[in-house]
Amino acid sequence: MPKKYKPIVVTVSDEKLKNIHDVADELAAKGMKVDRVMPVTGIITGSSSAAKMSALKKVDGILSVEEEAVAYLPPPDSPVQ
Repeated sequence: MPKKYKPIVVTVSDEKLKNIHDVADELAAKGMKVDRVMPVTGIITGSSSAAKMSALKKVDGILSVEEEAVAYLPPPDSPVQ
């Protein structure tokens, strides 16, 4: 059975911002599929299986690893609730 990957957002500490690409490489080595590295905000986005989330949190310089929040808006022609 294939592992299910979920979209995640990783926050990097201020101390590691200058090396954020190295942090992203380490996350990838731990099993994260890295999509975007945003050095100005200290955010790395991508996806990971739930089984690898705890390993990602242990990478030096990581403040948080969270599932990406998804919001859906109703179509413009739907009634207001």
